[in-house]
Amino acid sequence: MTAHSGVDEVIETWAVTNVKKLFDKWAGKSARFAYSSGLRPFEYFQISINPPCEGHVVISARSIDTDDDTEFEREWEGATDKLAAMLNDATKTVMDWIKRSPANDS
Repeated sequence: MTAHSGVDEVIETWAVTNVKKLFDKWAGKSARFAYSSGLRPFEYFQISINPPCEGHVVISARSIDTDDDTEFEREWEGATDKLAAMLNDATKTVMDWIKRSPANDS
């Protein structure tokens, strides 16, 4: 049993459709996160899902690297039964970041 066992089925269903690889460990501990490549060279974004706590879960989306040094970050927190909807919102948000207008000097 892992820290994410109560929500793994929802996360895995989301991952099959939205990411190439779902990571399940970080520094030897249970983790759930995935990366998305941007449309521009060397751009990467991450969506991570914290372990649920007392029926709630937190999702974070952030830029790892962008070609124009723009930093993006957003969090969603809600009941575990809303996880699928929050993951869809996080995915849409990252896609909006990926599809943003090019920087003036790009």
